[in-house]
Amino acid sequence: MPSPGSMGRGTQKYQTLFRGPQMRLFGYAPERGAAAGDTMPFYHDGTWHLFFSQPPVGAWEYVERARVSTAYLRSDDLVNWEVMPDAFGPGAHGECDGDGIWTGSVIEHEGVFHFFYTGYNRQSASPQSICKATSTDLKTWEKSGSNPMISPDPRWYETVDWRDPFVYRDEEAGCFKMLISARLKEGPQFRRGCVAVATSDDLESWEVGPPLASSMLTHCPECPEIFKLGDWWYLVESRYSERMQTVYRVSKSPDGPWESRKLDSLDGRRFYAAKSASDGDRRMSFAWIPFRKHHGPKRSWVWGGELGSPRELVSLPDGTLTCKLPDNVDQSYAETVPHKLRPMLGDWTGDASPRCDATGSYGYAFIDGPNRDDVLLDVVIEPDPATEAVGILIEPRGGDHLDSGYSLSIEPMKERVLFDRWPAAMDPLWDSLVLNERHGIEVRQEIDSPLVERPLAFTPEDGCYRVQILRNGSAIECFVAGQVVASFRVYDISNTDAWGLFVQEGSAKFHNLNFRK
Repeated sequence: MPSPGSMGRGTQKYQTLFRGPQMRLFGYAPERGAAAGDTMPFYHDGTWHLFFSQPPVGAWEYVERARVSTAYLRSDDLVNWEVMPDAFGPGAHGECDGDGIWTGSVIEHEGVFHFFYTGYNRQSASPQSICKATSTDLKTWEKSGSNPMISPDPRWYETVDWRDPFVYRDEEAGCFKMLISARLKEGPQFRRGCVAVATSDDLESWEVGPPLASSMLTHCPECPEIFKLGDWWYLVESRYSERMQTVYRVSKSPDGPWESRKLDSLDGRRFYAAKSASDGDRRMSFAWIPFRKHHGPKRSWVWGGELGSPRELVSLPDGTLTCKLPDNVDQSYAETVPHKLRPMLGDWTGDASPRCDATGSYGYAFIDGPNRDDVLLDVVIEPDPATEAVGILIEPRGGDHLDSGYSLSIEPMKERVLFDRWPAAMDPLWDSLVLNERHGIEVRQEIDSPLVERPLAFTPEDGCYRVQILRNGSAIECFVAGQVVASFRVYDISNTDAWGLFVQEGSAKFHNLNFRK
């Protein structure tokens, strides 16, 4: 297989040559790439195909990190994923995709697979353009001699941002449509982001039209997609200039108007550019959890990291879109890991379903046994009425003193879930006087505050919250009540304990606590 740097356009082909190892998706990053980036899922004939962007090995800085190629995984069951050779990479210097193969989508038509992608050529006046490659087996790809196929139309759009094509068949209109990340030609400078639309009868000739949606909220929406689930249509996009989240809007029509909901995102800031595919029964969403630069605990976040678990999307009657861990992925963690609860503070009673009474105070217990590598914590938490917060401690430091750490917190009265760290950053004066000078703790000021905050779409009728936390090294995914997910990457590893439970100003029971690998 040619190296990414030698891949040109035209009639050159890219062929799969071998079958790779199999593994879970969560925590995967490619060996032949520096990280896993934007996903492009596709389901066909019983198999999930996951294409995704990968920057070159050792590339942490722009422009080198932007010269991504397209990696490839596949699975028959969403549990065991097979590493395939890369699909294809950038063309020669100066070509429309010579500086990178950016995000796109795959569609099948009359026995041919069409892979529409973003070609990046930073020397061009329109550096981003829509290109295409085709295949008859999803293994050997041939770039189109007509690349670039679609460039920005200056009647409506700026000429710089023009990327992330999502192609689908509009049966009612009787044509193919393509959503494109773009910016309006006019409007408030940082609010011109829009989703452009192009139409085609044959996937070859495209006509660009006015935008499908322009919320006047974002600089440029990324990785848009549209689909129907239940009784609602969903327009999904990722916004780097607001909360760095994948958000969605709902409508009864694929043409809009588009409405927001209380729970309007798929995760927090650290699960980005989610895209989905359906097997006709379930719709699964895929995205990535970013690295910090050079994996430094206090460095800036970068584009790309490791893949997260598949997320099953569920449409509620009011159009709210929720996420849950697919049942078969949950069940793949089948080996029980022994654990022992070690109460530290508060009134702890019971063994099978331990209860903590911390009325007007704080109670916590450490959990001995489970480590941090590819493990699933599963517990049902039942807080008493008027309990302020209850949840899971992760990487608590300081032993008996509980100096610092992370926590997943359910706050029933506020109807929200938080993933956060303590001590929290204060105003600079108090950071200096209290944390630094008195306790010797240097608090890192971050844009995440709190790290992840998710509103609950609904409160469970029985008052019980099932919590599933997946941990693979530094990557964390927290599924709560089958509706919200909080993902993050934990770099501050404790030298004492890895897990714990807590209750804040109230009481709670912890049912069926177990760890599985």
